[in-house]
Amino acid sequence: MRGSAVLALVVVVSALIQALTVVGDPVPTSSLGFAGLVAASAAALVLALWITASTALDVVDGNASGALSRARRRPRVLVWCVVLTGVAVALAVIFPLLPAIVILVALLILPAAADGQRHPFRAASATVRQSPGRCAVAAVVTILVYVLAWVVALVLGFFVTGVLAAFVTWLWFGANAAVLLVYWSRLYRRAALT
Repeated sequence: MRGSAVLALVVVVSALIQALTVVGDPVPTSSLGFAGLVAASAAALVLALWITASTALDVVDGNASGALSRARRRPRVLVWCVVLTGVAVALAVIFPLLPAIVILVALLILPAAADGQRHPFRAASATVRQSPGRCAVAAVVTILVYVLAWVVALVLGFFVTGVLAAFVTWLWFGANAAVLLVYWSRLYRRAALT
């Protein structure tokens, strides 16, 4: 399966799982059922991020066939996805715009982690040193996409409700994440080759 097809499949399947977690309009409670829905949602998010980050680098490298099997052989990317998602959620509780910082960090280090770098922060800082202007532009684009994504999600919440709203919102978030990960993976690879 081609890399862009894998990315599209991950985005759609993840959005579908997220939509299914709101079937019946669940009310936040301290029940086991609601905890299961939250766990399913979080697992879908982390797994989608893992496969997308891994596949994005494969797309940039032009080596998209077998992307799913390579993602399974990149467990460090999964660990980073779990940690970064947890930090983003914790910061979102404090202030909704703070996850943008974690997203920028994730976009910098996930390509390096997918590339097998043992120290992704070091590789990310090398990317910034090699292409500071491009990274600055990419950071501004990322923040604008982040803000736009939330505005679109809020507008969707007003005009579309329920399962359909969840599906379209997560489809939008997933597509943005895939495009940004390919973009940042391209920056990483360009810096790594120079």
